[in-house]
Amino acid sequence: MARNGFFTGLDIGTSSIKVLVAEYVNGEMNVIGVSNVPSAGVKDGIIVDIETAATAIKTAIEQAEEKSGITIDKVNVGLPANLLQIEPTQGMIPVPSESKEIKDEDVDSVVKSALTKSITPEREVISLIPEEFIVDGFQGIRDPRGMMGIRLEMRGLIYTGPSTILHNLRKTVERAGIKVENIIISPLALTRSVLNEGEREFGATVIDMGGGQTTVASMRAQELQQTNIYPEGGDYVTKDISKVLKTSGQIAEALKFNFGTANLLEASSNEKVQVEVVGNEQPVEITERYLSEIISARIRHLLDRVKQDLERSRLLDLPGGIVIVGGGAILPGVVEIAQEIFGTNVKLHVPNQVGIRNPMFANVISLVEYVGTMTEVDVISQAAVSGEELLRRQPIDIAPKPQRHLSVSEAPVAPRAVVQPVQSFNDDRQVATNKPVRQEQNQVVQEPKQKIGDRLRGIFGSMFD
Repeated sequence: MARNGFFTGLDIGTSSIKVLVAEYVNGEMNVIGVSNVPSAGVKDGIIVDIETAATAIKTAIEQAEEKSGITIDKVNVGLPANLLQIEPTQGMIPVPSESKEIKDEDVDSVVKSALTKSITPEREVISLIPEEFIVDGFQGIRDPRGMMGIRLEMRGLIYTGPSTILHNLRKTVERAGIKVENIIISPLALTRSVLNEGEREFGATVIDMGGGQTTVASMRAQELQQTNIYPEGGDYVTKDISKVLKTSGQIAEALKFNFGTANLLEASSNEKVQVEVVGNEQPVEITERYLSEIISARIRHLLDRVKQDLERSRLLDLPGGIVIVGGGAILPGVVEIAQEIFGTNVKLHVPNQVGIRNPMFANVISLVEYVGTMTEVDVISQAAVSGEELLRRQPIDIAPKPQRHLSVSEAPVAPRAVVQPVQSFNDDRQVATNKPVRQEQNQVVQEPKQKIGDRLRGIFGSMFD
């Protein structure tokens, strides 16, 4: 069941950074603010310059605040599938209460017992998804709270990622002046958002064609089966046009969206376009067909690689077929080429939220949907993971943070698309903040005073981590 309140998603991409603010009321998500700014300090989906990326994130946050009328202090940030690993885990605890009734604290304890699974030092737990709880041998329980039992078990999946990537992600968001509420695995959220119930159960593949990279995620039996990252995307098509035609990147981008198509059958050999070429005083004429050949070569090369990996993993023939999202999917002809290459049903996913019916926003929408539809058990499990993270790995930072003046980047050029463009939101909305709303939904609970032994273990864990 969806939670009520305001939720903010942050999608840090190679070519753009998107922020979306939405309000959940009685299970309905209402988008109230969205921003899309050029990315910086990010390469192939990974942060390579913390300060530069933080500046771009700050700009995106400020624009989203202006449009939504809400002060953003926490975000749910997406983590790409780079070096993602999925492992089964299980935990077991005795129910300690005299009444033997299972409570929130017991769910938290059994999740923490599952987190004791040995993990290599260079990796961290991102998320733990409970698959089932077992009470005194009775299996298939989704929510054991309120039940009576002597022994509580849990079986689930642990998602781990490289510690370096996670540290840089948290540090960058904090440098932008906001807190990380949840780190969400982007392909997991995207497959849950884009695929319907039948596709998630019987199997389907989602291809997210971004600017700097393409992510492929296959889901079956409600679980992620495989994720792959390909360092090719829409920006590479632009670079190919620029290199072949010897023109600037800005002109190449305009040619791609205004005259380009990935399907050679749709391109005209008679229609011509004038292009400013480096070293020539006069523009050079090219046909739409020639431009299409440049675009098609890159798209086909990428999708051929995806097909080979899906065939190798026996995931190409999933009944749900293939769903394509992302900014690179907007280009005309991509779906037709994908159908030809994969030989299966391929469709383009267009979000149905008013004002952002554009495939490039599918990822950031999925982050907010994932958080807004988390069950209470999911919330408890994620809180347990975060608590372990803070106890074991958070460094003690005693250096004061320098004050920085952030510059506002220019907005990106809107691509040609058959979908509706992003529309402005009303600015006369009453200004509110996240804190009061969230405090109404989640009561603030005083944490028990930490024991001396636990405090010493936390200090020594920080020193030697």
